[in-house]
Amino acid sequence: MKLPQGAKSELTFVGSLFALGFLVFWDTARSEPPAFNLTVSPKVFPYAIALFLMGLCAVLFIRILRGDVATPEGLAPGDPIEKSDYKTFSIVLASLFAYLLLIERAGFVIAALVTFFGITVAFDNKRPIRALLFGSIFILVIYISFTKFLNVVLPAGILEGIL
Repeated sequence: MKLPQGAKSELTFVGSLFALGFLVFWDTARSEPPAFNLTVSPKVFPYAIALFLMGLCAVLFIRILRGDVATPEGLAPGDPIEKSDYKTFSIVLASLFAYLLLIERAGFVIAALVTFFGITVAFDNKRPIRALLFGSIFILVIYISFTKFLNVVLPAGILEGIL
């Protein structure tokens, strides 16, 4: 069976969404119910979301296999689809993983700044110093707003005494 152009990427996306739904279902099944008696179990909503997501993914999977693939924005049906830009995707993905690795060790400000800068580099920013400056200001405003005004604890990391 020959898949139409663009079907592999759509099947990959649908498969990853199905895996996410299955993960939510599995994690909900493993969770312990609370000790007190409730009218509605706290597992109802995650089960409903997981089943709904997996059901929609199954429908999309069948539609893609039948040849019903989306047309990328700006293209007419039948136009050739360009290859994916794996370099940009890899830099964005590395920036997000850097955030995961840095958030507890270096703190929110440093982790968010590294992620912001990495994403601006991935999208071919011509002014990296300006991106660092505005990114720093924006991230500091977010950090101060959440920690001081909303009393939401964000990890300070290596800037513990300064912030």
